[in-house]
Amino acid sequence: MDGLSIFIIVVSVVLAIAFKWVLFRKIQHWMDQDLIKQLAGGDDQWLAALQQHHQAMLADGVKREERHRRLQQQADSGEPLPH
Repeated sequence: MDGLSIFIIVVSVVLAIAFKWVLFRKIQHWMDQDLIKQLAGGDDQWLAALQQHHQAMLADGVKREERHRRLQQQADSGEPLPH
């Protein structure tokens, strides 16, 4: 194999891994938004509050499973979200 073939293979593999990572992140974001919309139950104010709470947890570095658990607890309690 010559240098050009190896270069093409390496670039292809790197691009495939990057594409898979981006797609995975997009799907996770869609899943998070679907959960928030489901928990809001069509209430726009509650939806905005849950999204704001989710963004705050993202900024704090809370892991995804914990974010989902906290959002579920917050929706179950029906109490206003801390800001």
